[in-house]
Amino acid sequence: MRYILVVCILLYSVSCTNSGRAKKHANVSKDSFFVSSQSFKPFSKRFTDSLEQFFEPGFCGTVLVYKKGYLYKKAFGYRDLNKSSEMQVDDVFQLASVSKTVTATAVMLLVQDGKVKLDDLVVNYLPDFPYPKVSVRQLLSHRSGLANYIYYTDTFWKDTSKYMNNKDFYQFMVKNKPVPYLDPDVSFSYCNTNYAFLAVMIEKVSGMSFPKFVEERIFKPAGMRNSFFKGYQLPRVKSKVLVGRYDRYEYYGTYYLDGVLGDKSLYSNVEDLFGFHLALSEGRLISRDLLKQMSEPSYKYNVFGGSYGLGFRLMNTPAGQWTYHNGWWRGFWTSFWNRFDKQICYVILTNNKHSSHINKLGFANFLLQNDK
Repeated sequence: MRYILVVCILLYSVSCTNSGRAKKHANVSKDSFFVSSQSFKPFSKRFTDSLEQFFEPGFCGTVLVYKKGYLYKKAFGYRDLNKSSEMQVDDVFQLASVSKTVTATAVMLLVQDGKVKLDDLVVNYLPDFPYPKVSVRQLLSHRSGLANYIYYTDTFWKDTSKYMNNKDFYQFMVKNKPVPYLDPDVSFSYCNTNYAFLAVMIEKVSGMSFPKFVEERIFKPAGMRNSFFKGYQLPRVKSKVLVGRYDRYEYYGTYYLDGVLGDKSLYSNVEDLFGFHLALSEGRLISRDLLKQMSEPSYKYNVFGGSYGLGFRLMNTPAGQWTYHNGWWRGFWTSFWNRFDKQICYVILTNNKHSSHINKLGFANFLLQNDK
């Protein structure tokens, strides 16, 4: 009888423990995407009125601002040239080079897993990599000296009605070994080739496709349910995906370079990028030490008033450093700026050139210098 009683008590204890665990993880939805239980306060009208002065008449895009528990998000203008459809705050944009922040985080996840070392040579992971003196860190920090594939792949990709993918890109690079601009680590030289190579390396090391690895290790833990790579569009967001435009021209149809991932071709919206910011800030993706490494200059001198870390540009100001990235690609202009130490971020996404003319640093300083 005593034995039965002890068993019952143990079973009850295990049941309570499991119940507690279930409650602890109640913020994970059935499809395993993180769902935040946080609630946010609105900024004052005085603050938002001043904030909106940064956007010229005719601005079309979406904006999100977060500061210490206060949240602002708004859609402005129209989605298309004909002004037939108003912009919505959950509309999805091509992120252009802001995609690099996600690719770099994917690499840091492999570092955290003990599968990659930043100062290892890339040939340790890709044996046929055609540049044997280039390290992982040099790809991340744009110090590899490699030439930009965007400027010469059209010499072999003749059928522009089809997308080039990362396998095509890699095979071309291995076979032809284009001459680098510089030797490794001589200087900063921003280059999309670095991040296309990183996507290939992530696939090789993880044993998963690059889009699948990012979905499982970044999108889901960060709650980024509306984000996808070109060629992997989600049915649920089909009607929300915008077309980029330049003046009176819209970029419809196939552009062969859109199929190369890692350096660009990530689609997302302001809400998902805010989720990404929170996941990085709260340590739900990588450790704070690894985030700190991403946010430190990879070289001592400044470039265009700032510097570059590992996947993020860095802007030093009298009020501290912003960790950010901007992007442009075929009619999309994007900005993702963070002060992880101050619980501040802003996201501006546009699909037209006119709306790209924003004083981004002035906007950033306004957020720091003004109360809520």
